[in-house]
Amino acid sequence: MTRETLSRRNALKALAALGTAGPLVLNLSSLGAAAATAGQTDYKAIVCLFLVGGNDSNNLLLPTDDISWKRYWTARFRGASPIALMPPGTPATAIGSTNAVTSRKVTATNFPEYWGGVLPIVPKTPQFAAGAAPGAAARTFALHPLMPNMHKAFSAGRLAALANVGSLLAPLTKAQYQKPTTGVQIPPRLYSHSDQQQAWQTGQVDYAALGWGGQMGDVFAASGNAAAVNFTSFTTAGLTGFPVGGTVKAYRISVGSAGGGAVTIDLLQRTGSYNNSPTFLAAMRETLLGNDADGNALGQTYADAVVTSNTTASAFSATLAGSPVTAPTAFVNPLTGNTAGNPLADQLRAVAQTIVAHGALGPNRQVFFVQIGSFDTHDGQNDRQSLLLAQVDHALNYFDTEMTARGYGAAVTTFTASDFNRTYTTNGDGTDHAWGGHHLILGGAVKGGDIYGTFPTVGVDDAASGFNNPDMAGNALIPTTSVDQYLATIGRWFGVSSTDLARIFPRLPAFKTADLGFMST
Repeated sequence: MTRETLSRRNALKALAALGTAGPLVLNLSSLGAAAATAGQTDYKAIVCLFLVGGNDSNNLLLPTDDISWKRYWTARFRGASPIALMPPGTPATAIGSTNAVTSRKVTATNFPEYWGGVLPIVPKTPQFAAGAAPGAAARTFALHPLMPNMHKAFSAGRLAALANVGSLLAPLTKAQYQKPTTGVQIPPRLYSHSDQQQAWQTGQVDYAALGWGGQMGDVFAASGNAAAVNFTSFTTAGLTGFPVGGTVKAYRISVGSAGGGAVTIDLLQRTGSYNNSPTFLAAMRETLLGNDADGNALGQTYADAVVTSNTTASAFSATLAGSPVTAPTAFVNPLTGNTAGNPLADQLRAVAQTIVAHGALGPNRQVFFVQIGSFDTHDGQNDRQSLLLAQVDHALNYFDTEMTARGYGAAVTTFTASDFNRTYTTNGDGTDHAWGGHHLILGGAVKGGDIYGTFPTVGVDDAASGFNNPDMAGNALIPTTSVDQYLATIGRWFGVSSTDLARIFPRLPAFKTADLGFMST
C-alpha cells in the first residue's frame, strides 16, 4: 500500500472498524488554572460500585431475631446445597469436623460451617417487626461472615445500610402489585438483567442517553469548562449508563495491578498490528496528522479528534503515574486460602489515583463507576457469592483506608448498586431473580452505624400457618425505598440543588421522603 492509494476515506474506514475508546479532551498541561470548576472550592467524589448480576442481599444483611432467623433457616437450609449462613456466635468448624448447628461434616464444599456465624451489628436506631406490641424487643441484625472489614466500618460509624431498595415508579403495596387497578404503576421488565441495570443507572428500562451520575456531574460542568467536561466523570467498566452526562464525557480508565491509565486509540503505536504493509502505519500517521490533500473536512475533524485523544490520554496516564497511592494488600481467597488477585481492588486503586490527582485535572466534583460481576448465582451460590463478597470487603476496606490516609476520608462516598435482589428461598443450590434488596454506603460523610429505610418482614407466605408476609410477593421483596430516593440523597450531599435534583429525578415527588438521612449535611 502506498501513500497515494491510502486516501483519508480508507483511513477512516480502518478507524471505524477499530472504534474509539478515548474521550475528546485537552492536553493536561493547560489545566492548572481550572481547579475551581463551577465555583466549587471543596472537593467531593461519589463512587458507584455495581454488583453485576443481581446480588443476593438476603445473605448480605440479615435479621437475626428469633422469628426472622427461623423463617430464614426454613427457606434456605434445604436442597442439594443449602445456602443458609450460620447463626451469630457459631464458631468456625475445621474441615473434616462436624458442625454443631447443622450436624454435617464440613468439607471443601460446606463453607458456611467452615467460616462460622454471621457477624452481629447493632444499629443506632432500633428496628421493630411490623405490628410489634409496645415494649417488644428490637430486631437484631448481622452481616455476611466474609465481610469483617465492613463489620468494623459499621461499628466505627463509617458504613450504613439501606434496606429494601429497588426500582419503583411510585410507592407500591403487595395488594396493588398482586391485583393492580387503574393508576397503579408497576415498573416494567423487573426481572431482566439488562433492563434493571439500566433502571438502576439511568432511571429508564429502555435505552437512555444519560445516566444519573453523569447528570449530577453535568451540574458542575455547566460552564462548559473543558477540564470539567472531560475529567468529571469516569468509568473503569467500559460502556455503562451511570457516568454518561449531557455535558460531561464518561472518561474510561484502563485498569491493571499497577494502577490506572487512560484508554486510548493505540493504532499509531502498534507496528504491523493491522496491516502487514511496511508503509501502512506511516501513511496512516500522515493521514491522522492532517497531511492528506483531499480536503475532506469530516476526515480532518475525525483525525484531529483521534490525535487529541491519544495526546491527552498519554498526559492523563502520566498524571496518574505521578499520583502515587498505596497498592492494595494481598487478597486471600477464602475458598482456597491462597493469595489471589482482586480486580475490584485494582479498579479502586485507579479511582484513588485519579482522586489524588484531581488538583491537576481540575474538577472539584467527580463521579466514578466501578463494577464486579458474576452475582447471577442460580447455582453454586455459597461458593460464588461468598468469594465475591470477600473481594468487595477487601477492596472497599483498601479504598476507604487509602482515601482516609490521603485526606479524602470525608470527601469520598462509595455506595453499592445491583440489578436486583434474589429470591428468598433456594432453588436447590442457588437463587433466582427477585426485586427489593439491601445496600451499603461507605465514607466519612456517611451517618454510619445504622440501618436506614424500613427493614422488611422476611419469609414466604405459608397458608398452613396463616403467615402472609406483607412485604413479599411470592419470592420477591417489594421495595419500600426507590432507587431515586437512594441516589437523590447522595446527590444532595454531593452539592446538587433541589431544583437540579427534581430535574434529574423527576419521580421524586411521588415518594414521601426525598432525603433518606444517611448522609451528613
